[in-house]
Amino acid sequence: MVLRRASLLQLLRAASTAGASVTTGLPASSDALAFVRTLYEAPQPPQLVAFVTGGGTQLVPWLLATAGASRSVLDVQVPYSRHSLAELLGHEPAKFCSPQVASDLAAAAFERALKLTASEGGAQGLPIVGMGCTAALRSEPMKRGRHRAFIAVRTATGTHELALTLAKGARSRILEDAVVSRVALLAIAHACKLPMPGGVLADATPFWRLEGDDDQGLGSAVVAEVLHHRFVASSGKEGGPINGAEGARPSVFNDSMKGA
Repeated sequence: MVLRRASLLQLLRAASTAGASVTTGLPASSDALAFVRTLYEAPQPPQLVAFVTGGGTQLVPWLLATAGASRSVLDVQVPYSRHSLAELLGHEPAKFCSPQVASDLAAAAFERALKLTASEGGAQGLPIVGMGCTAALRSEPMKRGRHRAFIAVRTATGTHELALTLAKGARSRILEDAVVSRVALLAIAHACKLPMPGGVLADATPFWRLEGDDDQGLGSAVVAEVLHHRFVASSGKEGGPINGAEGARPSVFNDSMKGA
């Protein structure tokens, strides 16, 4: 199915009202749309290619239906089926929801961003960014494994990797997708050193966790959720989080990868 720009705008207007939309079932997104606008209005807007699979798909209409998208977005793809994802990566991964797949998607997105900007006369000093997101979210019937997401953002200096395990059963599928989409937005802003809710990644938890959406009755289970982050420089050297992000030691991030 192809969504035209007008359809995206109608969808987002319905979702941006207070609380979940009775028409779409989507959680409120006015703050997410405002955040996207700040990315586009930055003095050096990121030249972005994003590949998303398994979850985080609400990121797509947020990016494409917000005024100013043409200043920043080069390409967005959702390789959702196993074959589609394998074709994009050039191989079939052993596991489709893993930190390695997120990193591979980000690397492929970064390479595509380089090619697209080169064909259009160069990036002219603007940051080139490739984002990859893979997730395993709530399904019907409920899957036995964990609900989680891995997001990677590749820039000229290296790769930012984020990992989040969601409280199983605490949210609907559409709310889990909204959480992952919000984390993806934060990851892009963080990698580009752009302003974000709370000022730094560690203080942006209310934005991605949707704690303020009392109508959803999320309960206390989500309090245990922690967003882990690490940065791997282009040289291969692994470093701790930037700006005081959660998961201060790389080993904490690695622990969250076990069983991926």
